[in-house]
Amino acid sequence: MTSSGRTTRKVVLFTALLAVMLVWGCARAPRRPKVAAPLPPPRVQPTPQEMALQQAMRKFYGAPYRYGGTTPAGVDCSGLVLAVYQRVGLSLPRTTTDQFTAGQPVPRNRLRFGDVVFFNRYCYGKEKMAYMASVFPPEHLSEICHAGIYLGDGRFIHASTSRGVEISRLDAEAWRRSFVGARRFFRGEESKSH
Repeated sequence: MTSSGRTTRKVVLFTALLAVMLVWGCARAPRRPKVAAPLPPPRVQPTPQEMALQQAMRKFYGAPYRYGGTTPAGVDCSGLVLAVYQRVGLSLPRTTTDQFTAGQPVPRNRLRFGDVVFFNRYCYGKEKMAYMASVFPPEHLSEICHAGIYLGDGRFIHASTSRGVEISRLDAEAWRRSFVGARRFFRGEESKSH
C-alpha cells in the first residue's frame, strides 16, 4: 500500500470515527420506560380511599413535568396533588400555597400514607431565578412552592421539574432542609405505618 493510500485510509477512518462520535454525543438520552411505580402499600388493611389513591398515583408515576399540567401526559407538583385527589373524589385547591392552607396540619413525626408534604425548594425570587432552600435569606423560608404525597417509609411522590413524577426520600438533605409542613385530607383512623 502506498503512502497516499495509507493517508486516504486514515482520513476515511478518522472521518468515520468523528461521525460516530458526533452522532453518539448528539443522540437523545433514551426515554425512561414507564414501569409500575414502586409504591409501598399504604398499610396492612388499606381503606378503599387509600387503595384508590394508590391506584391514581400509579397512573402518574414517570409522567413528564409540565407547568400547569394535571394529567399523566404532563403535570406540575400541585397539579399532581390536585389530580390524584380528584380521582378519589376529594376536591383540593390548585396551588401549593392554597393546598397548604387547606386540610388538617400534621406533624412530621405523625405522617401517614396520603398526607401532602410541602417544601420551600424550587421557589422563585423576584427575578424569577430558582433558588434552593437555605441558600437565600430567611424571609424566603416561609414561601411554599413544592408539594408531594407521602407514601410511607420516609418516601413521597412528586413532580420534579427535571425528572418528572418520581419518588424521593424525605430524609435526603435537600428535602429535609426545605420541608415546611404537611396536611392531611383523609379523615379517619390513624394509620400504623409511618
